[in-house]
Amino acid sequence: MQFSAHLAAQAAQRCAHPDRGDIVLSWLTRLVVIFGLAGVVFFDAISVGVTATTLSDQGNYAARDASEEWQTTKSVQKAYDTAVKTAVEANPLNTVDPVSFRVDDDNTVHLTISREATTLVLYRWSRTAGWAQLDREAKGKSVA
Repeated sequence: MQFSAHLAAQAAQRCAHPDRGDIVLSWLTRLVVIFGLAGVVFFDAISVGVTATTLSDQGNYAARDASEEWQTTKSVQKAYDTAVKTAVEANPLNTVDPVSFRVDDDNTVHLTISREATTLVLYRWSRTAGWAQLDREAKGKSVA
């Protein structure tokens, strides 16, 4: 009977101080915060990477279309306008730098295309805002 009395005393003591799960809740909170921050960082990194890749492709297409226009009209302005039109059709936020636009003797068009990547944090902080602004040099030559 002493043994059962001892067990009853332990059970009563546990009920007086129930385990509230503070340690488990603390770890879960930390995990949620860590995964949340990692998700934001990964989103920004992936967004910048995807924007850089698509921007390069869109710049090359714009340069190729501008080269085709140049071969048809021999007008630098019309070729530039075609490059801008092609770039903006691909993404309305694209801009083509007029200073960098040039046409080589072999009808290759060179240009710089720019766009800001969609990010959650990078553009908000002055030290990292430049990381979201992407510029890509592109060139293209129409064989038509």
